[in-house]
Amino acid sequence: MDKIIEDGFTRLTETIKELDTKADELDAAIRSDLAGLLERMAAKATPLVGKIGNELLDKSKQDAKGDLYDSRHYEMKMILLGRSDEPAAYRPDDMMKKVSRQFCILREDGVIAELMYSDDGFIIDSYINPLTPEEAIDLYGPGVIFMLYRALLEYGNLEEELVQALEKTLSFIQQEKEA
Repeated sequence: MDKIIEDGFTRLTETIKELDTKADELDAAIRSDLAGLLERMAAKATPLVGKIGNELLDKSKQDAKGDLYDSRHYEMKMILLGRSDEPAAYRPDDMMKKVSRQFCILREDGVIAELMYSDDGFIIDSYINPLTPEEAIDLYGPGVIFMLYRALLEYGNLEEELVQALEKTLSFIQQEKEA
């Protein structure tokens, strides 16, 4: 009886090792195409960025209280996909400017980029550094895919609520006309 239990236990440990190996292979296969997935999702989302994106700050002055004035925003709308916990030391366009905040974005022209802000205490300005999907995944992690999905999901839900509200309003108006 002990031999049967031991053989079963041995087989169970072998099965677990095989499943772990298979899981690692599947995980690697999925991760190998994360950049491709991000690229395809960005291409499909690009036509909507102009509607759901925001005009983000390009440059501004800051008073002693921290309030912004003389602000200028990018004309092109963008969706935020991620934020760097550890911004780059300096901006690629000006090595004298330290990066204070750094975000991964999708612009309405379909470009995935990082938006880097510098702040010297008086002037806040920014630089947009285009990224490949591979670079975006490497720098910001696979969470950028989730954030893009989430942005579109939330927009879709809001659109659905808007359509339902408009339908109810139209129904109410039509009932009043009939009465």
